[in-house]
Amino acid sequence: MRWAGWAARFAACAEAAENRDGRPRAPRIGAGRCPADYAISCGQEDRMQNIWAWVAGVAVVGGIAVTVGKFLVDDDGRARPPAAQSQPADGGAGAEAALPKPLSTVGDMKVTEDDFVQGKTDAPVTLVEYASLTCPHCAHFHTEILPVLKKEYVEAGKLRVVYRDFPLDQLALTGSVVARCAGRDRFFGFIDALYASQSVWARDNNPVAAIARTARLGGMTQADFDACLNRQELSEAVLRQRLEGDKTFGVDSTPAIFINGERYSGGLTIPQYRAIIDSKLK
Repeated sequence: MRWAGWAARFAACAEAAENRDGRPRAPRIGAGRCPADYAISCGQEDRMQNIWAWVAGVAVVGGIAVTVGKFLVDDDGRARPPAAQSQPADGGAGAEAALPKPLSTVGDMKVTEDDFVQGKTDAPVTLVEYASLTCPHCAHFHTEILPVLKKEYVEAGKLRVVYRDFPLDQLALTGSVVARCAGRDRFFGFIDALYASQSVWARDNNPVAAIARTARLGGMTQADFDACLNRQELSEAVLRQRLEGDKTFGVDSTPAIFINGERYSGGLTIPQYRAIIDSKLK
């Protein structure tokens, strides 16, 4: 597949893309699928019900399904989602005047071969992001904040950025699965394209078909896309990562930003990120 510059190419043509019904369907979750009038207001409980009902029943290796089931299903058998939501921007007065204080400290967040990483392995500062592809604040981070951090710190070998999935709904899960199908060398091209065009595909009458059109722009065939949605092991990998973020690091909103093991608000400005990273480099 030719993925170089894919995000930019999609952003240029997304508005002109034909809005038509397509064959793809979201991974079946519980008894339903993403509604036709899907919106991207992250954290709405009615949109979380289906994904967590499915998680509670899925057979995941290593006993994870049992743990998830106990954690998310009430005595009456109804799935109860955690209070995960999209983080609002931090727009307080004088927000850029001082070094932001961490919300909490979680310590070592071991980066493994399963993680998706940008930057040198020996970079002195590590930023770990838990994100949902349907979260508008995550899209803001990826389109407005991260490009600056990559240019100023990642390319200089000072920062590495770790992306971890924390899907807030079925559609985000679908996008994460397809990104993993794309392969490691194409993963971030797909992620960047989805965040850059989130307001288009997430509001489409058939959002899964819109994701498929995005994938085709990068060279993925329709057959590849359809086969990807049937890869249960990828859905399980995404949901395991979400569960780890929840239970191990207390992630309850997106984007959840950790810098060298300290959690910060997901609504920081570029100057605030600079202040934090520079303080870690001293």
